[in-house]
Amino acid sequence: MENIALLVNLEGMSEKVTTDWNAVAATLLKRQVSQDALEDIYADLCAGLKVTTRGLTLAKLNTDLLLDGIISDSVKIQAAGACRY
Repeated sequence: MENIALLVNLEGMSEKVTTDWNAVAATLLKRQVSQDALEDIYADLCAGLKVTTRGLTLAKLNTDLLLDGIISDSVKIQAAGACRY
């Protein structure tokens, strides 16, 4: 299993944090998740599915989409700013 970027939501919290697979896997092992279950979770995440287990909701973080949004929003902001002056 390779390390992948994840978006994590803790049960009962509205905030989401970014982390990586290695950190989450270590946490899940401490919470008595078996190695087979970890492999299933990892496969589901790599397939683009959201996974909820042991009080965590996990999703693979697609950094390409995040950069596209930032670049797109930056261009729109610059264009809007240029029109005002």
